[in-house]
Amino acid sequence: MELSDWFKGFEKGISCLNPEQRASFFSECGKNCVKCGTLQVYQKLYEKANGDLDTFFQEADKLPGVRSEIIEKGSVYHLYFMECTCMLHRQGYVSTPLLCECSRQSILYVLHSLWKDKTFQVTICESILRGSQNCKMQIETTNNGNS
Repeated sequence: MELSDWFKGFEKGISCLNPEQRASFFSECGKNCVKCGTLQVYQKLYEKANGDLDTFFQEADKLPGVRSEIIEKGSVYHLYFMECTCMLHRQGYVSTPLLCECSRQSILYVLHSLWKDKTFQVTICESILRGSQNCKMQIETTNNGNS
């Protein structure tokens, strides 16, 4: 059996999960993936921005393959990825758009790791696996107390 055959079953399996189950499943996958390097990139941006969200997203806009926009200062942002960086997709194993939940969860994990006093909501607006030119995530935040 080829590894790609196993992933066909994986795709079928995740399609059987409801959205909450997929979020829970991909939460662990996204966390594990982002800990392999991406988290450190965002930690450096956080430090450079002194924890200021607007500055953080302005700096993120300078990263290769990333674009960001401030929609509402201090609360709503768009984060774009110009290509799919998921190795499961890049190596041809998984092509279902359901995999994008992993990216959403990894962004949530990064944000919650950096801003423990805030609550974040991340919405997938567009994704390459859904046929778009790039991936677009909307990030909304609220304070959970004093910041």
